[in-house]
Amino acid sequence: MNFYYIFVILFLFTYFINFLLLKNNLFLDSKKNSIHKNFVQNREKVSYAGGLIVLSGCVLFWNEGSILFKTFLILIFILGLLSDRGLLESPIKRFFLQSIVIFIFLYIFDIRISPYRLLFLDFLLEEKIMNLIFTTFCILIVVNGSNFMDGLNTLTIGYFLLILFSLLYIFFNNEIIFPNYDLITITIISAIVVFLYNIIGKIYLGDNGAYLIAFIVSFVLIEFSFKNYVVSPFYIANLLWYPAFENFFSIIRKVIQKKSPMSPDNLHLHQLLFSYFKKKRNLSKNFVNTFTGLVINFFNLIIFVFATIYYYNTKIQILTILVSIFIYCLFYFILNKESVRVRKKKF
Repeated sequence: MNFYYIFVILFLFTYFINFLLLKNNLFLDSKKNSIHKNFVQNREKVSYAGGLIVLSGCVLFWNEGSILFKTFLILIFILGLLSDRGLLESPIKRFFLQSIVIFIFLYIFDIRISPYRLLFLDFLLEEKIMNLIFTTFCILIVVNGSNFMDGLNTLTIGYFLLILFSLLYIFFNNEIIFPNYDLITITIISAIVVFLYNIIGKIYLGDNGAYLIAFIVSFVLIEFSFKNYVVSPFYIANLLWYPAFENFFSIIRKVIQKKSPMSPDNLHLHQLLFSYFKKKRNLSKNFVNTFTGLVINFFNLIIFVFATIYYYNTKIQILTILVSIFIYCLFYFILNKESVRVRKKKF
């Protein structure tokens, strides 16, 4: 089917399904189930139908995908949906169920991270079981990191669109093996539809969407790296640096503060940046929400452009990751210091 028609069908389907969900009070964003998202989102009635749109695109239009593969997409979506509904509140239970589903998926489809060019990890990853455990762990980091960074319009969905477009750029400009092309293009189309509705705050991605898009992109990147030895594995790390580091940084920060690493809070980088923009300008909450997401992804776009140009050079990739982390930490500490100052001033 022509990709243009897929876009039109999904765009109209999104409008129709969102109308039905709002009318019947289904799949609605619940502030009580998400402390950190409540911090930035508006008070209007909005559905978290983003994951449903991406899932529909993959299930209905990805003809090469097996029923078993699509079943795993549905399972990941359901885990996110249960989280959205507040029916799976325990982070430990969510992490455990995600681990089981992802590990079984990797085992059945024999999907592993390439055991080459990962420096000191090479000898470990040559063992199948260790590779499966490590690959499961990496996907879990991306999936949960994507959920941590979610909460701003366009941030998560826009971030993964940047990743997929980066892969397309390499494919069209180099002699690269590109597995799962149809899955990638259908995911891009679905994500663009979600992005267009999300940028104006009409639908949210939700945990269901964040889990699903992160899972699909993780699979695509693993396969892409495995099939192309010329691509530095640290290029893949560069593409996923933000959700991975957001997860890692959040855990370390909470441990230092003697809090549970699994407990949600309102001290993520995107929330601090949102507060800064909201305080500086008398603008609507929804506008600042979207603007903040676009600003963060503009920074990620710069990182991705540089990383994509040198996708084969491991030294440049590692340097780029270190620079990204340095800039993240620098801005985090500046914004956090400003936030503390404002809170003290209020009291």
